[in-house]
Amino acid sequence: MNSLLTKLLPLLTFVFKRLTLSKWVLVLTAVIITYINFNNHLWKFKHKVVFQDVVGYYCYLPAAFIYKDLSFSFIDKDPEFFKDKMFNSKTEDGRRFQKMTMGLAFMYFPFFMLGHVYAHLAGNETTGYSPPYFFSLIFSALFWLLAGLYYLRKVLLLYFNEWISALTMVLVVFATNLLYYTTLEAPMPHAYNFALFAVFLWFTIQWHLKPSVRNSLMTGLVFGMIVLIRPVNGLVVLFFAFYGVVSIKSFNNKLLLIAKHPYLILLIAITAFTVTVPQLFFWKFNTGDWFFYSYGKEGFFFENPQIIPGLFSYRKGWLLYTPIMVFALAGLFTLSSKSSVFRVPLLIMLPFFIYVVYSWWCWWYGGSFGSRPMIDIYALLSLPLAGLISFAACRGRWLRNALLGVFFLLMLLNIFQTYQYKKGMIHFDAMSQEAYWFNFGRLYTDSYYFELLDPVDYDSLIVGVHHPVPVLKNMVRKEAFCDFEKLDKNQKKFLSTDEHYVFDGGSLQSSDQFRSGMFSLKMEKENKFSAGTEIYVQKNDRYRLTAWRYPATANLALVMASDNHVNFYKSVSIVTETDANGWAKLEMDVQLHDTTKTNYRFKVYVWNRDTTEVFVDDLFILNLGQENK
Repeated sequence: MNSLLTKLLPLLTFVFKRLTLSKWVLVLTAVIITYINFNNHLWKFKHKVVFQDVVGYYCYLPAAFIYKDLSFSFIDKDPEFFKDKMFNSKTEDGRRFQKMTMGLAFMYFPFFMLGHVYAHLAGNETTGYSPPYFFSLIFSALFWLLAGLYYLRKVLLLYFNEWISALTMVLVVFATNLLYYTTLEAPMPHAYNFALFAVFLWFTIQWHLKPSVRNSLMTGLVFGMIVLIRPVNGLVVLFFAFYGVVSIKSFNNKLLLIAKHPYLILLIAITAFTVTVPQLFFWKFNTGDWFFYSYGKEGFFFENPQIIPGLFSYRKGWLLYTPIMVFALAGLFTLSSKSSVFRVPLLIMLPFFIYVVYSWWCWWYGGSFGSRPMIDIYALLSLPLAGLISFAACRGRWLRNALLGVFFLLMLLNIFQTYQYKKGMIHFDAMSQEAYWFNFGRLYTDSYYFELLDPVDYDSLIVGVHHPVPVLKNMVRKEAFCDFEKLDKNQKKFLSTDEHYVFDGGSLQSSDQFRSGMFSLKMEKENKFSAGTEIYVQKNDRYRLTAWRYPATANLALVMASDNHVNFYKSVSIVTETDANGWAKLEMDVQLHDTTKTNYRFKVYVWNRDTTEVFVDDLFILNLGQENK
């Protein structure tokens, strides 16, 4: 062993000397993400790799190379097997298509083939949906991330020194949600798009330095892939169009450059179009149309973009969950004269990009950690971020160190919240301000967190109506009031006035008598128990329960009891107050003893002890807090 180390020592010394700080970032990023992937081993699970949108991006590969049928008719041979593996969308005449375009399949392809070969050699299933394929797919994201960082590094070193370039690379991975989408949901398109944008950035610079056939072909190829994966990202053409413009004179020079090389511009366009041709043939063959909109009812609402929520909301606000990008935006105004060639193209492209992204019907893009479509342009935003770091470094040690301290905290925050999202402590689509701060900094949560969420009605959202869906709660932290006016959508249960609690007996709603509003609960001889609601309580909780009955002389009781009626039971039928219309108030204070289990299920309801007709209205549950010890 010692002799082997002696022989390897010169080689290791040579390698270590060759590794600059920014190259070390590449190495350590590869090591850290590999460790995270092996620690999670998602490839061992059926629905942790190819799921959600990845189903549509990936399915082209097994269809073409395993089942050899891009019409997807093979699904009919085993619909049960393919039901969660391929989208089964059909045109009106029954021809199948996939919701997602095939661009990402091209980037998966080399790794899919590696997985396919290994599956054959190792005796695994060669269906395209076994662990070797999933393993390769996960690490394909790491490959493309490193490729993107490699080109980003090359760009940064043109304008910034080694340590600023290295720090920027660290921040763009570990202080943003790019980390999550290179590990826990690696095959999603964002790490791949990040890489393509970084390569596009490099060849944009190279084309302007040396307009040539090679640089034109590469620029067109990368741009075509960007569009093929996500057409909206084609807005990056604005970056190319305005690159280098810093003044009216430079704008005129840019027009002269384009006029001087019209054939190269045409070559870029033709190359980009050629990349999209396979998709056009697929649509033509499978739908009958060269251009086909595969998203159905989903679309953009350009007249009502959700820009403010998209940037700042607790649901998925980009700058809330990825605050490091606040500094990137600020850096647009600190770029030096050398790097100022990026300011105008970014200032022009960003508003258009943000406007389009947040005009999408589901502006938070479903289940995601942070605002995932913004990840695609992080390579571009790395430039002003580096510019801000450079600006601070030139303004003295105090400002530089303060900024580094903030960056370090933001990186820790992102890593911690990535963990929280993995554990479900940041909800995938229903986060609210209350839920965010309830779980902030915590390693665990409890059932109360789920009561603080803010889900939406997707059926109304898809037609452009933002309608929140009140969360049904199972703990009364403050109060629950049922006036028997509102029914749930099935007309079977009553809803509290805030729509957070349900009460039994919706079919007993009556307008014959009422104390408030226009309805009450009508109980007859066959209805002994009604208005029931289940809540979870904690030991030492105190509650005050009230309800009104009519007539005042009716033999109806208000009850609160544990689920089995053994651990706790209390009822009251004595009237404490009457009103001028003959309604009588029942009131009961409940003190739970310290042996009551936390999160123990209790029920509140009314009990008609007689056979006479009785009406109930305004049932109120008030939490008085914990008993003072």
